[in-house]
Amino acid sequence: MIKIYNASNVIEAERIESLLKDKGIRSYHQDSPSGVAAHNVPGFGLFGVDIYVDNQDAEFAAVLVESIKE
Repeated sequence: MIKIYNASNVIEAERIESLLKDKGIRSYHQDSPSGVAAHNVPGFGLFGVDIYVDNQDAEFAAVLVESIKE
């Protein structure tokens, strides 16, 4: 698995994961490691939420994420 994006919070991460799932791409998210120590509410840390996909899906997944960010 490889990190493709750092969402600002868990709500954005789940929205992106839903898009990826609709395109057949497996993904998961977790709090950015430094964000966990900096904030008490999981998914809303100072350093966001990292989104990971399988290595072979990374390029396509990154294009999908960029398409909704524009």
